[in-house]
Amino acid sequence: MAKDYLNVIERALMMGISDTINGLTESGEDIHVFGEFPEVEELKFPAVIVQHTGSGFEEQFMGQQVTLGSSSGTGEVYGASYTIHVICEKETTIQVTSGASSNTDVNYKQRRLLNWLMLNVANSVMDVDFDNYEEEDTQVIERHLNSWSNVGFIPDLQWYGASADFMITFTNLR
Repeated sequence: MAKDYLNVIERALMMGISDTINGLTESGEDIHVFGEFPEVEELKFPAVIVQHTGSGFEEQFMGQQVTLGSSSGTGEVYGASYTIHVICEKETTIQVTSGASSNTDVNYKQRRLLNWLMLNVANSVMDVDFDNYEEEDTQVIERHLNSWSNVGFIPDLQWYGASADFMITFTNLR
């Protein structure tokens, strides 16, 4: 039976985004990362929603025999796709540390906050070190983050938002 790689990958992705992006804010806990769209009463802003949208076999290994670390068996490259949504309210303000070169902090809100979130979520997704978060031997082969789309403002809700598709492939040893 295959190990629970999909949940391991998803949990690592969410924790990696949260740890990285919240490390850039003054309080260290301003950005809320969800594994699915939360109920309305549980939604907190700014929100990053990691929505699992699909998965399946990408490529069968030649001969079907794989060795990964001390384990060996049948396996293949498996893929999982996610849509990552970033949403912030019009009035949400986040204080961001500006880095070592300056001791000043910068306040971001509205479209500027959305742009900051898009850039830093993208960076954190591509830089996640799965070795720090994995519970099983997981070998990530590739990851691809497509461009942000549906970037805009919803006047009725007073929300700024954007979405990007993300795909990751990894070895599935069973």
